[in-house]
Amino acid sequence: MQRRMPTLWRLSAVIISVVLLVVVASYAVNYIFSSLFTQILVKAALILVLGVLSAWLIAEPLVRRPFRELVRGMDRLADRDLDFRLEDDQPNEFAPVAESFNDMADMLSASMTELKKNQDYLNSILESSADIIITVSPSGVIRSFNSGAESALGYSRAEVVGQPIEMVFENPEDRARAIERLRHTDSVVNYETTFKTKTGDWRDVLLTLSRLRSLAGDEIGTIGISKDVTEEKRLQVKLEQSRRLATIGEVFTGIQHSMKNMLNAMKGGSYMVKIGLQNDDQKMLIEGWEMVKQGIDRLTRMSKDMLKYVKDWVPRENDVDIADMLNGIFGVIKQTANDKGVAMDLKLCPDLPLVRCDSELIHSAVMDIVSNAVDACVWKEYNGGEQPAIVMSACHDNDNHNMIIEINDNGIGMSEDVKKRIFDPFFSTKSKAGTGLGLSLTARVINVHGGKIEVESEPEKGARFRILLPLEGTAKNKEHIDGQESTGM
Repeated sequence: MQRRMPTLWRLSAVIISVVLLVVVASYAVNYIFSSLFTQILVKAALILVLGVLSAWLIAEPLVRRPFRELVRGMDRLADRDLDFRLEDDQPNEFAPVAESFNDMADMLSASMTELKKNQDYLNSILESSADIIITVSPSGVIRSFNSGAESALGYSRAEVVGQPIEMVFENPEDRARAIERLRHTDSVVNYETTFKTKTGDWRDVLLTLSRLRSLAGDEIGTIGISKDVTEEKRLQVKLEQSRRLATIGEVFTGIQHSMKNMLNAMKGGSYMVKIGLQNDDQKMLIEGWEMVKQGIDRLTRMSKDMLKYVKDWVPRENDVDIADMLNGIFGVIKQTANDKGVAMDLKLCPDLPLVRCDSELIHSAVMDIVSNAVDACVWKEYNGGEQPAIVMSACHDNDNHNMIIEINDNGIGMSEDVKKRIFDPFFSTKSKAGTGLGLSLTARVINVHGGKIEVESEPEKGARFRILLPLEGTAKNKEHIDGQESTGM
């Protein structure tokens, strides 16, 4: 009723004014013009003008002004002025429109308040996280940089937002490789890489990279959540060094025990040589000399292995054709294995890629494993028609990042206790025939290449050695840090 009264008074005033103007104008026209035709034309023109004027006077408060208010209100909402509301004194016809507008503004304000609350909550999670969280646009430009990233890398947000993401990688190619892995998936988990700090230091991180998508499913960038594992790796190295220092006593004990056995054998041989010379016993002389010679050979072999073991290796990496290497090993050892009754087979996947590695070191590591496999087959007593056999194979993984070399045998196998110790220095199951350094050296070879060895075995069921070598080699040789870190599993 309050909105209707001003409108009714305005309409009444306009109508009365128009009627009065028409009456006054009619008398004036009759007085001014004597011609009836002229009077009619002038009166018609006056009525038309007054009609248009009255229509404008009526339309201005009833239509134009409410529409202007409505447009102004929409503009205010678009400018995020969510507190704006239309006045409740609109003309009766526009009162429902104003009421609907105000209801819509209330709902929009409530939604934006809830949205901001959720956004603040998510931002608080990101800011309170100690992990490095960075969002990147599709073009590779940094969009956001949380406080965890600032703390770990030393940059402020202002220094990095808008800059290429490659600036935080020690090796920018790591970013390209991570993005390449996203081609067939929406996330890459625990990708090992290294970030560069503002001061030039480096931080080892585990990066989980995920795509960011809009509600419509369009890609709008990536988010990377990285865990700084620099300290963990440093502690792991110290733990490994401590473990190795703790085993020095065992190592010296092993050396002393091995040398004692060798010297006792040589002492026995020298005694037989002496008796053979005294009694002119050629057979005893030869037998004694063979014992001395075997002892000398074993001491020589052990000293060479020990020199290799303590050597600070830096691989001389080249692009190596693993297929050619394995064919060479297969050709060398096949005849020896066949002479011992062991069947050899070689299975290579087609179109094997080149591997960035030190060919001599990898050749030595694979040869050592294959030689052990031959011995494992020779020591086993086969029943039920089973024949000793070894299968060498090579293939690249599904992601085309690693070369996988496998040596499978159906030999004597290993117990769990033996399997846990086969990479320990001076541990051997070959009694007097081995130095106990072969597999330990093999583990070091694979380690300095950034690879790893996996072993599966059960007693009397054989063993499987699985070597994983990165196709692209190792960008950073950390052998200088821990000296002899083992990656045997």
